[in-house]
Amino acid sequence: MSQTIIVLLAFIAFAAVFARLQLGTVLGFLIGGAAIGPSGLGVIRDLESVHVLAELGVVFLLFNLGLELKLERLRLFGIRVYGLALAQLLVTAAGIAVMAGLAGLSAGGAIIVGGALALSSTAVVLQVLRDLGRTLTHLGRVAIAILLVQDVAVGPLLVLVGALEQAGGALALGILAALGKAVLVVLVVALTARFLIRPVLHFVAEVAADEVFAATALLIVLASSFATEQAGLSLELGAFVAGLMVADTEYRHQIAADIGPIRGLLLGFFFMTVGMAVDVGVATEHLGAIALSAAGLILLKGLLLTALARGFGFGARLAVELGAVLAQGSEFAFVLLALAGSTGLIPDPAVQILAVAVALTMAVTPVVANVGGRLLNQIEGPAAASLSDLDAQTGEVRNHVVVIGFGQVGMAVTRHLVGLGIAVLALDFDPKRVRDSQAHGLPVYFGNAARADVLRAAHVGQARLVIVALPSATGGERVVSLIRQLYPHLRILARVPDKDGAERLRAAGANAVVVDGLTTARDLAERAVLLYEPEEEADHDAGVPQG
Repeated sequence: MSQTIIVLLAFIAFAAVFARLQLGTVLGFLIGGAAIGPSGLGVIRDLESVHVLAELGVVFLLFNLGLELKLERLRLFGIRVYGLALAQLLVTAAGIAVMAGLAGLSAGGAIIVGGALALSSTAVVLQVLRDLGRTLTHLGRVAIAILLVQDVAVGPLLVLVGALEQAGGALALGILAALGKAVLVVLVVALTARFLIRPVLHFVAEVAADEVFAATALLIVLASSFATEQAGLSLELGAFVAGLMVADTEYRHQIAADIGPIRGLLLGFFFMTVGMAVDVGVATEHLGAIALSAAGLILLKGLLLTALARGFGFGARLAVELGAVLAQGSEFAFVLLALAGSTGLIPDPAVQILAVAVALTMAVTPVVANVGGRLLNQIEGPAAASLSDLDAQTGEVRNHVVVIGFGQVGMAVTRHLVGLGIAVLALDFDPKRVRDSQAHGLPVYFGNAARADVLRAAHVGQARLVIVALPSATGGERVVSLIRQLYPHLRILARVPDKDGAERLRAAGANAVVVDGLTTARDLAERAVLLYEPEEEADHDAGVPQG
């Protein structure tokens, strides 16, 4: 019990400090674990006492990954973007594998190292994009597509580690075994999701007991992990498979919400045990190799991705930004390296050196992004204002309509409503578009509406109606859900690219949805006039319209 209390104290303290320093909680967990571990202060000497919690953390990390890989998300991007994503993964993995082989690793170990280090950190990249207000820009969409392809590759890499272990490190045999098991896993996912998972979740949902539904979600994760372990595969692969099975059901969001707090807590324990397992003496002895590995990884990944992006026809600035944002290592590298180390594919000193190097790359990225963000705001001009500026500029607006997304549709809706004498305030994430619109006297402000602090700074809660005019169904769903969470009684009207996404937007909280067509802007404006109520009229009706 005392060790658990110590771990929790370190968990809270290091996470809080590193989050405050904007270095990310992952780095805080790693350093906190190293500080209290056997080779640090020695407060925790028996790693087995926290090993079970750490293992569960990895299980829920992989389950969440599978849960995010919904098929329709993979349809959001074009062939050129996926071509770049696949090329990045293969070329980077091959380059790193060759270097690892020259450094003395076996062929199987070199391939695992190449695959593990080719991945980028989804958590770090998404946080950086949010901080820069670039999540829904072209940079954000391409970066997210690359991350999706990398996430898909985690499953095969997990299979490959297990297959190489059972094949005694024989590369050809291991790869053939991995392919066979991958095909088997896909079949199991498809059949189980179709004939078992959805009916079970539907039955449990009808019970209308939150605790029973949450317990069912936990059972799915743990049972799938146990089944794959018994089949000679890994716990992690089973959790990944469970996430894939649930991802295409209508219960995906509820399950993600139920396991969110548990997943975050257990994942923190996992990163702390990674830190505890680091031999501080070995790390100090190989400090030069660690720094060289971290710098080399950032430079290699950044330069390769920049060159590949230019080769696929992307602009020079976007190519450089992609290389900078995605150059770090991934949280999944810790999982793959630890798994490969436990099977003997990679020597323990190499695992420790690479793990610390990956942690350094993850720590450096937010710092560089913060500096880069300030420079970007200076280059792009006053449109990329601070939240305090946005607060000051919009604080006096009342009884108005907020338009989120100022593309062609958003601009046309705004002009129509202004022509009717309705006050409008628009938010957009493209600095150039905002500057040009402001130059023409349009009430447009820079801000990423997928961030709660931006919505609060823009005083969205003082509006009568919000129109979400984003072209992306996923982006629209995220913004609608956030607005509904922050402002339960606010009317929300949203556009959606196709009928398939309409129900999801309504489920996220939209009161009305307009499907894209030839007259999208006019349809949105007409529906907005129907939903809009001046303050004096709305005072008589506290309810939320359902049309």
